Amino acid sequence: MSIYNDFSIDYLSDTQYEKITIEISYKEQILCQLNKDKGNDNIEIQFFHESRILPDQVIFKFPLEEFISLLNELKQDLVSA
Repeated sequence: MSIYNDFSIDYLSDTQYEKITIEISYKEQILCQLNKDKGNDNIEIQFFHESRILPDQVIFKFPLEEFISLLNELKQDLVSA
């Protein structure tokens, strides 16, 4: 069980990028995507707060430390991929 209860993570091969990407959703709403096309020292984050329309509005409010911890963990996954 993940400690990041309201976040979900998808590892994908997006045709927009050369290397694997990681998509982060919050309460089923796409939040952002991480990619390492510019190298392990230049991982980029792109936000997609309006990519999926859900029946109920999702408020993007969550603990900062939890999100930073998640990003750091996923960054290491990308570097290792």
